[in-house]
Amino acid sequence: MKECKQFLALILASLSLTGCASSKNNEVVKYSSRCEITSINSEENSKQPTHERLLSTTPPKYPVKAIKKRIEGYVKLEFDISERGEPININVIESSPAKVFDQAAINSFKNWRYEAIASTCNKVQLDFEFG
Repeated sequence: MKECKQFLALILASLSLTGCASSKNNEVVKYSSRCEITSINSEENSKQPTHERLLSTTPPKYPVKAIKKRIEGYVKLEFDISERGEPININVIESSPAKVFDQAAINSFKNWRYEAIASTCNKVQLDFEFG
């Protein structure tokens, strides 16, 4: 009888732990990509990878709500580079968790600078981690 109660307690504990783990919001949200829709060929981009053309960055500001809840995640962006080396046509194509870091990533990324060579359909991922 004692073993049966212990077994039942173990089952109940594991079920409650599973419930806690599944309630964590780690969903990945993918958005439509204008580059994939229009099938833009980015051969010019492959000549010199975007990260090699990067001149300066601005770190994103971690959202206060995410800090308080200790949430980590990422945002993937697609963008073009203007003749002046500015990221333009910035579009979120994936984020996790959904919409938590999107605006912080975009606000930061607007201030990044690249070599002044126009290109289209580049991608970058901004990670939000405690470190």
